[in-house]
Amino acid sequence: MWHQRELSRRSALLGTAAAATSLLIKPERSWAATASRPDIASSAGQHMVDIYAEAVKAMQNPAINYPPQPQSWTFQAYIHAVPLNPFDPANSGGLRGQSLKTRIDEIYGEPAAHTPQAEWKAAAEKCWATCQHSSPYFTTWHRWYLYYFERICRKLSKRPEFVLPYWNYGSDTGPSLQLPQQFITVSQDSTQPNVLFFDDRGLGFGDGQATGQQNVAMNDGGYMPYSFVQYGPALSTHDMFPSDASNNVVVDPTQPGYLAFGHTGRLECAPHDNVHDYVGGWMGNVPSAAGDPIFYMHHCQIDRLYASWEAMSGSAYNWGTTPAEPAEQSWKSRPASFVDENGKLVQVKLGDAVNTSALDYSYDQLVPPARPAVASLFTAGAPRVAPVAVAAMETKNFNVQSGGSTTVLQPSSNAAPPTALSAPSGNAPQTLVLKGIKLIRRPRAPLSVFINMPKGTPPRLHNGFYVGTLNLFNFDLGTGSVMNHDDAGDHADHADHDAAGAEARFDVTEVLRRQRANGVWDGGPVSITISTLGADVPASATYITIESASIVP
Repeated sequence: MWHQRELSRRSALLGTAAAATSLLIKPERSWAATASRPDIASSAGQHMVDIYAEAVKAMQNPAINYPPQPQSWTFQAYIHAVPLNPFDPANSGGLRGQSLKTRIDEIYGEPAAHTPQAEWKAAAEKCWATCQHSSPYFTTWHRWYLYYFERICRKLSKRPEFVLPYWNYGSDTGPSLQLPQQFITVSQDSTQPNVLFFDDRGLGFGDGQATGQQNVAMNDGGYMPYSFVQYGPALSTHDMFPSDASNNVVVDPTQPGYLAFGHTGRLECAPHDNVHDYVGGWMGNVPSAAGDPIFYMHHCQIDRLYASWEAMSGSAYNWGTTPAEPAEQSWKSRPASFVDENGKLVQVKLGDAVNTSALDYSYDQLVPPARPAVASLFTAGAPRVAPVAVAAMETKNFNVQSGGSTTVLQPSSNAAPPTALSAPSGNAPQTLVLKGIKLIRRPRAPLSVFINMPKGTPPRLHNGFYVGTLNLFNFDLGTGSVMNHDDAGDHADHADHDAAGAEARFDVTEVLRRQRANGVWDGGPVSITISTLGADVPASATYITIESASIVP
């Protein structure tokens, strides 16, 4: 089969030479009538997957990938992000700014003005590495991206009826949590490879409840954990904002930091980021994610959830004046560039994609609003349990290695000794704070955080020691920090934040209370363990470094 790794490797090395003026055209309506995107598990979805395979095969044709033409697989993947190291994209940082321009020069060289290659280069300069993450533009940018990708699939497959199907993960605790069969089947005919199969994916669980180790390959039927890819929390708020932010490193849908987000922030963290991390491989790294064919089925589901929120009674764009809650005019008029099915550069306003009907498509079914009793579970400000009182504790320079690492937090030098559990002392939560997080090497599976877990206890999701999981999807392996996806400077805190490293905050009140009540913890020093959930070689690599870990009231 034609393998995307080889595509990316060769594309980065090819090119001949000079800039050209870009051709901007207004977006036109698709030539197909308004169409309904189907569930991939339905008969209509199965038919669309077959057409999708035809389109992917045509997009991966070497003849249009060296150098990448706008309809090619490489060009389309690079619109999302461009890996620094095309030989190992899953473990590569991403290119932005001048380094991206240099790569484009290497690929396309200096072509003569008004030639096709000059237009391809000009389009690459406008489109590549423009994905919006940790951003209030996350939903609309990806909606436009899918819209033009879908049109290209129609053109190259010569099937005008084509629409993207969505991977309806989170709709049950069973098969929806596994990769669709068409994406894990290896063709027995070497002359007719399955272009939807991708060999660089990660590890899943043996069941949808994630009760055991994360050691079943996703390509062998592994499951993503239902608790992390369910979509109820993302649809349980009427407000669109705040969006996800660069300093958010927590994805657990029950954590206060997650619940403080509006729909776009929640949707981006969970299920979006979690699906990327739990599929793993190329999907687990922003610069390489769009190279896996499942990427577009995943994002079709994300767009469907956004459409479901839009259809909910009471949903509102609560405009503001901050980067995470932008003003209406700046949000609606934000420009973005893509290429259409004819390879022509298109500039759009992101705010013009707030309704799927404006883009001539719909979904076969939307997700109904959560029942009030269910929605209330994911509402910020829910009553807290009576907290356990502990003194401030901390440790410095904690490195997390493969196989898991543990550190013990001691009382701060200026803190009183820890107190035993007694009468409630107000509603102030106990918070575990991990500061200065730097990514050194992407782990084989997401890193989970545990408190006071006895030595030799297998790390398991949602056991009596679990407090949360780190969100490393948006980290850049080149800098070790959260990526800045916003060239317009809307995130003023990025420079200082990136220099200091990211911060994760977990509410550990209930876990400590239960441990104290059950005699697991005596009220003294607290141990912190961070580990993947199995299938990892101990001490073979350092995954992340943490400047300090502390528990504060």
